[in-house]
Amino acid sequence: MLTDQEFFIQSLRDHLYYLRSIRQFCITIELSFYKNNNQYINIAQDFANKCDELGKEAISYTGGRVSKEALDNQIYVTEFSLPCELKTEKLFGIDIDTAFTEKELQFQIGTSEIINEETMNNIQKLNEKALVLARNFKMFCNEIREKLDNNLLFSFSYSDFFSYLFDEVDTYIQDLERIIAMEGYSPIYAVGYEYKFATTLQKTARFIRDWVDVSHTDVFDLANYYVNSFGEIIDLYLKASISPEIQEELASNTINLLVDYQDFLKDILTRLISGKLYFITPPVSIDNIYTSVNFYKFVLSISKKEAE
Repeated sequence: MLTDQEFFIQSLRDHLYYLRSIRQFCITIELSFYKNNNQYINIAQDFANKCDELGKEAISYTGGRVSKEALDNQIYVTEFSLPCELKTEKLFGIDIDTAFTEKELQFQIGTSEIINEETMNNIQKLNEKALVLARNFKMFCNEIREKLDNNLLFSFSYSDFFSYLFDEVDTYIQDLERIIAMEGYSPIYAVGYEYKFATTLQKTARFIRDWVDVSHTDVFDLANYYVNSFGEIIDLYLKASISPEIQEELASNTINLLVDYQDFLKDILTRLISGKLYFITPPVSIDNIYTSVNFYKFVLSISKKEAE
């Protein structure tokens, strides 16, 4: 059973990460369609606006303060987030509202002291609104994926990219449902969460490999290495019996791999921003992946503590 403080912290933590991520996904979706698919472009823009609205509401409850661990791990925004948004604007000739990102970049260390009945009710309403948005976005991604698979729609993004978005948002939905029910982390829930992270991360490595200009063989080869390495972690999760010792070992192996993967992504983002690396996807897509790795690594460590 969650305490009021845990409910407050975990709710806002999910919203501050996932709502901004979905907004960035929407930018990638918008830019992946030709103008003859204005219907999907407009829907993506509408989702992005709703994410901005709910995300800014979530920020208002923080009082501009989040935990030191959240800031240290850059789980909401990174040093590349704003440069990637500005570079995407320049490359594609679009306007991106950077206020969400700029507000998260201004976070200070601390916790909000205003956790009263009114605040709890407001957070509950925010959770319910976000849950509706996430479920609708999941259906939107599934519709696009099914049409791409049946050659009824064209996008510059792969069908598997929309499967990735589907899985990412599904994780948000499942965690929101847990929080709304005031349920804490259980060992079984934590293992399932970690397995989903591993499968999602393998997809991100595959995207990096497939998006990079093939002349950059160093990036291609390293991305392929991470595809295989995350695959090995997935196999371990599938074969492992659930016990505290096995769970701790799996989480430790995953975190060690994530540390290396973070360094890899940081390097390619540095090169991307400086114009030394080319990808066939908007720069915000790469930063989104880097932020997700930071978030997953943080959640792996924090869920272990919160389940104890």
